[in-house]
Amino acid sequence: MAGGPVMTGEDVLLSHIDFAHDALPDLHRVLDSLRCHGPVVRVKYHGEPVWLILRNAELRQAFSDEEHFQAEVAYRIHSEPAMGKTIQTMSGNEHRVNRTLVSNPFFPKQVRAVVESLLEPEAHRFADRISGRESVDLVQSYARPYPYSIITRMLGIPTHDEAKFLEWALKLIDFPWDPEGALKARAEFSEYMAPIIDARRHHPEDDVLSILATAEFEGKRLDNEEILGFCRLLFPAGSDTTYKNLGSLLTYVLNDRALVERARGSDADRESIVQEGLRIEPPAALLPRMCSKEVHFGGVDMKAGDWVLFGITAGNSDPEVFDNPRTFDPDRKNKNLAFGHGVHFCLGSHLARRELETSLKVLFSRFPGMRLMPGHNVEIRQAVVRGPTELWVQPGPDSAAGAAA
Repeated sequence: MAGGPVMTGEDVLLSHIDFAHDALPDLHRVLDSLRCHGPVVRVKYHGEPVWLILRNAELRQAFSDEEHFQAEVAYRIHSEPAMGKTIQTMSGNEHRVNRTLVSNPFFPKQVRAVVESLLEPEAHRFADRISGRESVDLVQSYARPYPYSIITRMLGIPTHDEAKFLEWALKLIDFPWDPEGALKARAEFSEYMAPIIDARRHHPEDDVLSILATAEFEGKRLDNEEILGFCRLLFPAGSDTTYKNLGSLLTYVLNDRALVERARGSDADRESIVQEGLRIEPPAALLPRMCSKEVHFGGVDMKAGDWVLFGITAGNSDPEVFDNPRTFDPDRKNKNLAFGHGVHFCLGSHLARRELETSLKVLFSRFPGMRLMPGHNVEIRQAVVRGPTELWVQPGPDSAAGAAA
């Protein structure tokens, strides 16, 4: 990772841990062990020292501080090469206009309409694949393909190339780890999408691509590269982060039969479970940013160019804000930071929540006896985009099959 002053190894806490590369199934314990050193500490990330924000109050402040932690500064380095210029790499009026142009399909009202027409039918389609099986990896059979399927259908992309698109989606977000692979995915994705965007511009259909291709705000329209940039951002966010959060959420629910029963209950119960799942295991556990202007923050002196990790998982488990933070409690009233805070609050948050809520409803109404498979330990891993790599379950009887009989 480029940028930032050179710091000595003595400055780095837990220098044997690299938060970019290590699996860290015990991430919560590691973060808790750092709290006694202050709200902001130095750790290692991609082999270099960085600042890590641990406390909820400082994290909220940093999210809102576009003077000292300007989002576009970091995203231009670790995201723009693969994704192109997106709303993450914009600020001021440019960000306001472009965010307005791409926001309409993701407002709560539009998302509710999608629930009726797309989310539940797609959830049942993937649940059908589980039906009748003695055991199944819920990550590969449901959590991974389901949110990706929603994104492709919302955009209006040909569904026969889903496997290819999923490969591109997961690789686009991988730039800091595999630059060559990410750039290759960008080129292939762009070449595939360009003629589809042109077609929607001249012959709009009932999909998000058509909305993006024809939207206008204050005399501004999106050009092809701006639409491609948004799609390159949307695919990883809608595929990788959502499926990992869904895997984590299902792990917690399946470890507590009382949560299974609540998941089969009311919409309000499912909303509460999802909110707590986002708090306890946010999919973006650590968010790389950069100090854009020298500042004394959280008791430390940061220089412009210093890399900073926004510790979302740490802030969501701050004992000063959340009582018994390691307990999964759907009745909490506190607001968490899973989707960020401030002007760059996640655009897809409403859609992600509804995908999670719909999954709880469909899976546990169809398979009320679903249980974790004995002998298969579930590990929630990684410290950047975090989730389980596999989740083996025994689905049990399918209530839909019984009703059909």
